[in-house]
Parts: sequence; structure tokens; C-alpha cells
Amino acid sequence: MTLHRFADLVAVPWRNGQGVTRDVVTRLDPGGAMLWQVSIAELVRDGEFSDYAGFDRVFTPVLGDGIALSHDGGPFLPCPVLVPQPFAGERRTLCRVGGGPGRAFNVITARGRHQATVAVLRVGAGAALTGDVLHCWSGGFVADGLATGPGDSLVGAGAGAGATASVASVASVVIQVRLAAAPAS
Repeated sequence: MTLHRFADLVAVPWRNGQGVTRDVVTRLDPGGAMLWQVSIAELVRDGEFSDYAGFDRVFTPVLGDGIALSHDGGPFLPCPVLVPQPFAGERRTLCRVGGGPGRAFNVITARGRHQATVAVLRVGAGAALTGDVLHCWSGGFVADGLATGPGDSLVGAGAGAGATASVASVASVVIQVRLAAAPAS
């Protein structure tokens, strides 16, 4: 398991160049194809999301007031902070950023190979946490003697090889990602 501090994450352009994201972790298959990815995107202006055909996405706003998404020309629907929004990566998705800049926690999985479950946990001091990725939104947690703070993420060794942590001395809000191999069809 590894700790990824938000302050150490490098901003990289989105695939379509319309924004930037900070990759927390990307897992590739032996041939170099992406299996799954967790990142934190900056939402500074209205725009179109990158095309991720063949992938499933879970978009969870973590900062911002007034974020709304439109899929395939449909109406803009509000995306409240800390409410995961799953959708297919090939959908033409537009984002509206109202009330100032925002930020989103993104999980992207290769359809047919992996699937993700994203939950927002509000937990008290001393609670035990498990997940393939644990992202601290507020408060903090401790794993293997490493303390996290807001924006930091703990990443397990791989899908199904989860990370385990305990909540520090204050109540915390944690985004938990559980990854699994997709069922055989």
C-alpha cells in the first residue's frame, strides 16, 4: 500500500486538453492498456469531458458549488458535492461550473475488465477503513504509521488487494473505492 499526498500529485492535461487532472494511480495490463485509474480533476470553466469510449466512469465532485453535467445533449443536472455520479465514458458529457472553480474525484475502469464501487463514508474516530483506494476529504486516517490529511489518498497493491486504515482522532469523510474484476460474460 502506498500513500499519495495531494501536494505531490502532478497536474497533467486532460485527453482533450480542456482541463487538468492529477493522477493518483493508473493500473495498466501487461500490454500497456489502462485497466483503471483514479484522478482528481480541476474544474475551472465550463467544458466538455474527454472521451473514454469502452470505459466506465464515476465522477464525484469534492469541491465547488453549482457543478452540473449534461450527457448526450440532455439537460444539465446538478452534481452535489460528495455524491458519486456513474456514467459510460463514451457519453458526450458537458460540465457546467457555477459559483466558482471546483474539483472532482474520478474513477475510470475498463469496461468488461474491471468495475468500481465508490462510496462516501462519514466515519468517527477509531473506525476501521478498507478499500482499494481510500481518499481523505476531511479529517484524516492512519495506515502503517502514515497519517493522511485532506486530499491525500491511500492505494492498495491492486484491485482486490485493498488498503486498511483507521480514522485518526477526529471524525472524517473518506471516499472509498472498491475495484473488482468484471464478471465473465
